Amino acid sequence: TKLHQSVGSIQKVDNKEPYITFYSSNGNIRISAYSSVCIRVQISKTTTFEDFSYAVQANPVAGLIRLTDKGTSYELRTDSCYLIITKNPARISLYNNKGELLNEDEPAFGTGWIGEEVSTYKKMQDDEKFIGLGEKTGNLNRRGEGFTNWNTDYFAYPSNGDPIYASIPFYMGVHHNVVYGLFLDNTFKSHFNFGASNNRFSSFTAEDGEMNYYLFASSHVAGIIESYTALTGRMEMPSLWSIGFQQGRYSYFPDKKVITLAKTLQKKKIPSDVIYFDIHYMDQYKIFTWNNERFPQPKKMLDELEGMGFKNVVIVDPGIKVEKGYKAYEEGVKDEFFLKYPDGTNYTGQVWPGWCHFPDFTKPKARKRWGQSFA
Repeated sequence: TKLHQSVGSIQKVDNKEPYITFYSSNGNIRISAYSSVCIRVQISKTTTFEDFSYAVQANPVAGLIRLTDKGTSYELRTDSCYLIITKNPARISLYNNKGELLNEDEPAFGTGWIGEEVSTYKKMQDDEKFIGLGEKTGNLNRRGEGFTNWNTDYFAYPSNGDPIYASIPFYMGVHHNVVYGLFLDNTFKSHFNFGASNNRFSSFTAEDGEMNYYLFASSHVAGIIESYTALTGRMEMPSLWSIGFQQGRYSYFPDKKVITLAKTLQKKKIPSDVIYFDIHYMDQYKIFTWNNERFPQPKKMLDELEGMGFKNVVIVDPGIKVEKGYKAYEEGVKDEFFLKYPDGTNYTGQVWPGWCHFPDFTKPKARKRWGQSFA
């Protein structure tokens, strides 16, 4: 039977800016700061740590952390908050600069492994509320529930369905008039437990890889969000029309029906700024095509809608149909920007068009080609 193996006790420390590394009996901990309110915690079985991230666009900043040996613990202080890391066993607590506890490891468990699976257990504070995880279903307060992050196209999901479309492993904990944020950056399948079936701890688990999370210690929710988005990047300011009234369904076709829809909305004085085209506008559901029977003159139709004051959105799918002569398929094969199996053959899965290949968006050339194709 595989049992939970904790990170162990700290045996030595190495302070080389911007990283402070604690070497423990069963693993190692590396701490760095991205601002005075954003601290990164990495815990690895080995002496190597991951530096690359698809999610984070910022870099650690040297000189933000002042390290003090307190005897049985270490204090890592910035101008806005501080960590206390106990030596035996290694456990991490976060405080604001008033000395108020924000977040702490569960004393009995902390961070550890069962096989390759790594988990961090946090003590659940009295009346602690958990807010976040993005587009999950369920209550605003996640307490008492568990969730999985593993993007899933879940058709007609129920009100408590999980996992679903998006994985946003960020949440805020609120208790005793304080708030903190926590962002788990690990690309393996992950699980969050906010006291589901227990009243002792919350936890987050990744099925492989290192434990890698960020703590945010601002004094208010807006500050937490500001710090989180500074870390992961902020979107461009959206066009005004994109936050207007939007009309969509599965699906509007042919072109005459779309024009009739637009005229009817205006005739009945129903506010509407955008009309959506779902997959039926495509030729056999193939991305970057139009169905010539349903939409024989797409530019003319779109221009007419624009003239009426409507913006138009067409749905896009990353599944590229495996079909000789289909431009997107032929170019993807030629330029090798599809996802591949370990043996080098293109990965194939079934989506709306049938058997498809999928762009490997980790490749810059695949991202560039995908963007150019929208024109």
